[in-house]
Amino acid sequence: MKTGKSAMQTFLTMVVFAGVVVVFQVSAGWADTIQVNIKSLLNARSVTTFSNGKLYTWTKGIDGGGTGDGYVTHSVAVHLNYTGHTLPDSARFPANANHPTMLLNFSNSDSTNFQTHYLSGSDSVTFPVPQGNYSTVYLALTSSEGSTTVGVVLNYSDGPATSTFTLNDYDVGNSSGVFFVDSGMQKWNNQNSPGDNFGHALNGFGVTTNPAKTLTSVKLIKKTAGSYLVFWGATGVATITTVTKNEFLNLNHNSMLDAVNVVSTGKGFNFIGLPSNASVKVFATDGSVVSGLASINKRKFSPGVYAVELRSGNESKNLRVAVTR
Repeated sequence: MKTGKSAMQTFLTMVVFAGVVVVFQVSAGWADTIQVNIKSLLNARSVTTFSNGKLYTWTKGIDGGGTGDGYVTHSVAVHLNYTGHTLPDSARFPANANHPTMLLNFSNSDSTNFQTHYLSGSDSVTFPVPQGNYSTVYLALTSSEGSTTVGVVLNYSDGPATSTFTLNDYDVGNSSGVFFVDSGMQKWNNQNSPGDNFGHALNGFGVTTNPAKTLTSVKLIKKTAGSYLVFWGATGVATITTVTKNEFLNLNHNSMLDAVNVVSTGKGFNFIGLPSNASVKVFATDGSVVSGLASINKRKFSPGVYAVELRSGNESKNLRVAVTR
C-alpha cells in the first residue's frame, strides 16, 4: 500500500454490472484508511487538555503505573507560555512514509472523558474492527518503566493468527519495526509542569494482516509484567472488494445483490435486487452503523469508504465499497 511519490495520486477501477459502470476510486497511498472505534475500551485519561479557559489535567498517565506523568495538548502549552513540542490539539497525525493518517481519542473538548486504555502487569485487551479485508493494522502505544513485549492476535473469520513485537520505553527510542507517531516531547506531572528531557515519544507499530481473509477483531497481550503499557488507538488500511456481477454475492443459492450502482450525482450508491429476507448493515470508517435498514435500495451515502455486512438466513458476507467523490 505504500507507494512513495504516488501517495497523492489516484486511480480508478471500473467494473461493469449489466451495462452499468461502477467506479471505485482508490488513492494509491493510504486510500482506505479506517480509524477503528475503541471508545468503549477507554479507561484512562493520559493527556491534559484546555477548554473554556481551564486546564483539565490528566488523571491516569503514561508513567509510574499511571500516577507519574502524562502529556499535554498544544493549547495547554499556549496557555502556560510553554514553547516546547506537545501533542496536537486535533489528535490527528498526518500520513507519512511510516503510517497512514492516525486519529487518536483525546480532545480539548473532552473535559474529563477517558482518552486511552492502560495495561499493567500481565494484561490484554481486545477490540473489534469493521469486518473486512485489511493489509495492515497500525497501533499507537507507549511503554514506560522499560520495554514491553506485545503479543498480537489477529482474529479472522476462519481463525486466529499470532505475532509479537517489542516496544521500547518511550524515552529510549525505537526498537525494530517501531516508528514515531510523535516525538521530541517532555513528560508532564499532575501539577502541569514539564520535566525530564525532550526525548519522550508516542510510538506506533504496523501489524501486517492477510488481505485475503476477513478480519473481525484484534487482541493485544501485554507479555512484560514489569512495564506499563498505554494503548492510544488503532488505524487499519483496508482493501476494497471489486468483483463481477455473478460472483458479487450468492446466499441461499439466490442472487442477493444484482448490482452496486453509483448514483448519477456520484455521492452515493444503491443496492439493487435485495430479496425480502435480506438485511444490510453499512458501517462508517469509525465502526459506527450508518444504516441498519432491511432494504436500502436507492439510499444515498456520502463519499467515502464503507464496510458492508449482508445477511440472508444464517449466511453472511462482508465487503468494502468505495463511493466516489
